[in-house]
Amino acid sequence: MKPTLSRLRGRLAISASILALLVACGPAAEPVTPPPPVPPELSASPAPIQENPIETGDPQRIAADVKQLASDEFAGRGTGDAGSKLAAEHVEKRFRELGLEPFGDAEGNTRSFKQKFSARVGAKVEAPSLALAKKGQKASKSPAPADMITAEGAQTGEAKGEVVFVGHGVTALAASWDDYAGKDIEGKVALILDGAPKPASGGKNAEALRDFKSVRYKLRTAREHKAVAAIVVTDGEELPAAPENASGMGIPAVVIKRSAAKALFPAIKWDDAAVSAPKAATKPKALAGAEVTVATRIEPTHADAWNVVARLPARAGSKTAEEYVVIGAHYDHLGKGGTSHSRAPGSREIHHGADDNASGTALLLDVARRFSKLTERSSRSIVFIAFGAEELGTLGSRHWVEHPPVPMGAVTAMINADMVGRMRDRTLVVDGTGTAAAWPELVKAANAGLELSLKLGAEGFGASDHAAFTAARVPVAFLFTGVHDDYHKPSDTADKVDVGGIDLTATLAARLTKALADRPERLVFVEAKAEKDPHKAGAGARGFRVALGSIPDYAWQGKGVKLTGVRPDAPAARAGMRAGDIIVKLDKHEITNVHDYVFALGDLEPGREITVEVERDGKRVALKLIPAPGR
Repeated sequence: MKPTLSRLRGRLAISASILALLVACGPAAEPVTPPPPVPPELSASPAPIQENPIETGDPQRIAADVKQLASDEFAGRGTGDAGSKLAAEHVEKRFRELGLEPFGDAEGNTRSFKQKFSARVGAKVEAPSLALAKKGQKASKSPAPADMITAEGAQTGEAKGEVVFVGHGVTALAASWDDYAGKDIEGKVALILDGAPKPASGGKNAEALRDFKSVRYKLRTAREHKAVAAIVVTDGEELPAAPENASGMGIPAVVIKRSAAKALFPAIKWDDAAVSAPKAATKPKALAGAEVTVATRIEPTHADAWNVVARLPARAGSKTAEEYVVIGAHYDHLGKGGTSHSRAPGSREIHHGADDNASGTALLLDVARRFSKLTERSSRSIVFIAFGAEELGTLGSRHWVEHPPVPMGAVTAMINADMVGRMRDRTLVVDGTGTAAAWPELVKAANAGLELSLKLGAEGFGASDHAAFTAARVPVAFLFTGVHDDYHKPSDTADKVDVGGIDLTATLAARLTKALADRPERLVFVEAKAEKDPHKAGAGARGFRVALGSIPDYAWQGKGVKLTGVRPDAPAARAGMRAGDIIVKLDKHEITNVHDYVFALGDLEPGREITVEVERDGKRVALKLIPAPGR
């Protein structure tokens, strides 16, 4: 599952409705004990044909698939890693065993099970340079290469200017702190302390200022004060890791060790507590007579990724054989971590991803197995998709929707399973039920006799692969059993997965898929509204004071923030924003990427009208918007 917007100080959004539903689920209960491991002699054996295969799961096979996908051999299934390719091959092998048709890329007159696409997986970072010289002189001083690294969020480029020390580089007026007050640093280089300020007053201001420690925030703030570059000074002698992606904040920037800063800028009393740990905002201090040149270069790196796609054709002669029901789950995870996506900072252990999302992939394979045993095919064709690169911004599902093997108008519904391996108190979240009027009735019928406690949510947008289908106006149902303490950590292991819960959910998913494939009329897409408060749905709904109802495209690699859609009856929709708009300015803040967008949201106030500038059809359009209160 893709990370939340609140982690975009880390990363991108679990939908507001899902979060509300999780709260409603109450405290966690002990999961059902998984069955014993599958004996080797049974591990590749298909289940026998049943009288009604749709009703009959195979818990041992589910357990085996989860165990294999979450194994050390598959090493966290990180996109671009060997483990991800092994996982794709595992899914393809299972589809072949079940006798399903390949429905991926066309290869001459035949098709492959795989649909290939390119995913941005990281960044190539060249060694930065920093040179300090007195005005009018060529001689310069530079830190040793081991004492400097490119800053997270640095932009490729070179800039030169006088140096201005700006303390922690924080402007937070609501917390009574502004390190830039009274000083014009346009065209200069900002010299900034790492970490967060600790005001003498303590209390709420100190708590609020903890949120202003990220280097990306510091670079964005320096840029907004018109600095041309930035130098961040560590608290001690340990440098951070190299940047993980090429999304920059608009200026070149480096991080240097405290010892290097002492040698380069002796005019600053680095060991004085008033400098290293100020109790009040620092007055900007210009270091006259010297100029610094900062140069950084960061280029994105890409890797091949795959969706694994199979089809079960409708029965011969069916009038709706060229209509399709899609059921999917993503098979990728975080590899060995080491990125902001992980909730184990600095860890390079395998992130096993048993719940996220070996559980959903195992469900997908079990539903495919059930359908492969049917003696009579359905009225509509069924497409089974294991999506790649979900953790990088739902790239696989977006690619499939943008390059479908059939017209998207022929896709009648989509069911998505993501994190279905930690069922508590027989509770299952089903989101997206507001995208078609018939969903609640269909889901209720699919639950007959299962006695699951269903928590229905209306929204079709959220932090997983169904969102791309919602944007394409396809009715969706998102199956989810909730987040937990092991989410995006190495500890999300197969032994903690509730196989019995996956089996129950697979039965509901199979029944739902069968009902959709056989019902005479197709579902009709409707714009879903949040059940309780539509103003609280959308970007910024969690961890921000405001909500706009805009839905960012996290895979967008151009300048600004492109929208995949806007929620109905929310501030963005009322302002006239729409899918395809590219936000380039939010209130007073220029928006270069999604990180800028997140920081800008934090500065907005509910009820205070702002101007949003978007690029639409090659032109800038200014729109008036009144932010709603966040959650």
